Amino acid sequence: MFLGIVFSRNLLNVDAWINLLLGVGAFTAIAGASYIFNDINDLEEDRNHPEKQHRPIASGQVSIPVAVAFGALLALAGLGAAYTLGPIFFAVLLAYLGQNALYSLYLKQLVFVDVILVAVGFVLRAIAGVIAIEVFLSPWLIVSTFLLALVLALGKRRNELELTSNPRDSREVIGEYSKGNLDQLLVMTMATLLMAYSLYTFSRTDPTMMTTLPFAFFGVFRYHHLVHTTDVAGQPEYLLTDRPSIVNLALWGLVAIAVLYNTPELAAEVLR
Repeated sequence: MFLGIVFSRNLLNVDAWINLLLGVGAFTAIAGASYIFNDINDLEEDRNHPEKQHRPIASGQVSIPVAVAFGALLALAGLGAAYTLGPIFFAVLLAYLGQNALYSLYLKQLVFVDVILVAVGFVLRAIAGVIAIEVFLSPWLIVSTFLLALVLALGKRRNELELTSNPRDSREVIGEYSKGNLDQLLVMTMATLLMAYSLYTFSRTDPTMMTTLPFAFFGVFRYHHLVHTTDVAGQPEYLLTDRPSIVNLALWGLVAIAVLYNTPELAAEVLR
């Protein structure tokens, strides 16, 4: 959700930050409610999974009535906050909530549809971040977010396939995948992601954005390496503990911001 404020050159816009943080809070609450609903729905399957069996609801640390009450509270708080940001933001949040409900109840059992819907969820987040600050919605943001999320979703499916001796015990759809098939899809999606990001840098009137390409390529290559040598695909947040990935992300961000905000007006705003 923070991509829009960076790439629309609104990092120094205080009003935009207020709206964005309110939107992030709303989306976080709704996402939390969706995950609680999903974990309740997947209770028996998660108990057969080597890692998911330790989740609070699956392990019995949190009772279902408590989880339902907390999830409902999160949903109401998220919808209330979203309503203050206008009807379009509210509609995007409802779409995200509806998509997650359909995913949890049925669509996650459809091979390929499950990973595509996970990626669409991240696209809705990116769109919401743009709508919250009322800036132009770039198609490059949608494409790149979708492809990046699809890479992470495919990596997670590959990890789930490796972890379980009988994938169908944890989730029926996992057994429909094969490691070779997922490896091919990962490579294809990564290549498309890099091509899309490259085209974005080429299409800009300022070609200096192309200086961020080495960091983008290294990030994708590094993730591909970690997927095949570690369990990072099962918990993508562990990328934040991988020092090369952190350093590369920081350098990409610094270079991208330096390029995007290299205008006399923005420079004057920074110095003021």
